[in-house]
Amino acid sequence: MIAIFSLAQKSVAIAEKVKSVLLDEGFDAELICPEKISCNCADEKVKSVYRAISESFKEKKNIVAVLPLGVVVRAIEPKKKTEDPWVVCIDENGNYVIPVLNGHRGANEFSKLIAEGISAEAVITTFHEDD
Repeated sequence: MIAIFSLAQKSVAIAEKVKSVLLDEGFDAELICPEKISCNCADEKVKSVYRAISESFKEKKNIVAVLPLGVVVRAIEPKKKTEDPWVVCIDENGNYVIPVLNGHRGANEFSKLIAEGISAEAVITTFHEDD
């Protein structure tokens, strides 16, 4: 399962497009938005996106967050890099897709896939020897 988060009204369209890209590629994805914004394609509306990100991470859901990277980093509590899910963050203008955790376990690949699907740039900061 891939949990997609939007925090602000201006990023909803990007989050909805990401969901569409992932569903079209055959992945199981859900969109989670705060109750206070209009998000018609949301699978779930929550009071606290911060808390929902933390819970999704603990449930081992992979995460795509269309919100500031600092919020994501504070919300997750990484335990073990060989077991933690991957996390991808997208800036609220939809220009950059950044793998935050576990690039080697899928975040780099999904960042590239999502970036292509939403016409953004993947910002890959870690590489394998075969990359």
